[in-house]
Amino acid sequence: MKRARAARHRTRRLLGLALARITGPRTRGAPLAAADIASVLVIRINGRLGNTLFMTPLIAALHALLPHASIDLALAYPQAPQLLGDAPGVDRVLPFPHKTPHVVWQYLAAVARMRRRRYDLAIDPDPYSTSDRLTLTLCRARYRLGFATEHQWAPLTHAVTLPATPLHQAVQPLYLLSAAFGRAFEPQGVRLALPATPAEQAAGREAMLAACGGPDHLARAVGFFAHATGAKQIAPQWWQSFWEAFLALQPEAVPVEFLPSPGTPPLQARFASLHLRELRVLACAMASARLLIATDSGPMHLGSATSVPTIGLFQASDPRFYGPLKPTDVAIEIAGCTPREVALHCQRAFAAARTA
Repeated sequence: MKRARAARHRTRRLLGLALARITGPRTRGAPLAAADIASVLVIRINGRLGNTLFMTPLIAALHALLPHASIDLALAYPQAPQLLGDAPGVDRVLPFPHKTPHVVWQYLAAVARMRRRRYDLAIDPDPYSTSDRLTLTLCRARYRLGFATEHQWAPLTHAVTLPATPLHQAVQPLYLLSAAFGRAFEPQGVRLALPATPAEQAAGREAMLAACGGPDHLARAVGFFAHATGAKQIAPQWWQSFWEAFLALQPEAVPVEFLPSPGTPPLQARFASLHLRELRVLACAMASARLLIATDSGPMHLGSATSVPTIGLFQASDPRFYGPLKPTDVAIEIAGCTPREVALHCQRAFAAARTA
């Protein structure tokens, strides 16, 4: 599988290089004027929850910069309309297909819906996505903004050079926006964010109360998500050693496992567990815990978008670019630690959350 994925990446890169030589280099246009932009299209044709949540700082920055503008989102994450449809400034979420049967026909239908509106500005925030470039090329827009790379072939009107120092994937789109509008780039304090209604907040808390067994247990709840894909997956034996060490350090803690599906067996039958289908309710349930511990996964980023201190466990990707963002969040590369050492980090975060 890794070889096949690497081969696909090489093929896309070589194709991009060839097309870029045909279309010519992309140069940076004059700074955009906020007063000229009344409609914006943000394009991210990726099916992952984390990459979708990485767009939330850009959406917030666009709404702050262009409070008068309507923002449409072309997204391929299946639950994106429910997740971001009522975010401040967002007018429409245009769902695009991702790894589904008849994907070509569904994609063409999505493009047709997108082309019913002409935008003042369309943004491709990712420097490497072929799907983003294709969609940017097919949309109707006066200005097209993206990164200038050696394999950039989309018809950009405003091309921004990648920053000299690589940035977190949620912060990099803000660099693109700042450069295009001639504004100061201020990466400090960037964090993920999700809208949540009072009903969603109440439903999440009630689900946690039911799983924990009451308010006293909820005050000591440690939510955790133990699942991931591919090399990000952490072995059950590691989790068992971790929980033995953590509960020896903090015996009053109440572990609550968030499950990826109703049929997924819990890591340990003695722990409370729950599955919540609606992602914003799940986020609110996570926010009800004192601490969240999660593999490098979409639910980790979901927790980071809430107020709950979130500890992300990494062993495959680089947390500098994909880690949780807010000041109370921590990323731990577990390859260099024993489960007990990780448990010590988490116990300190649990104690700090109690006094915060």
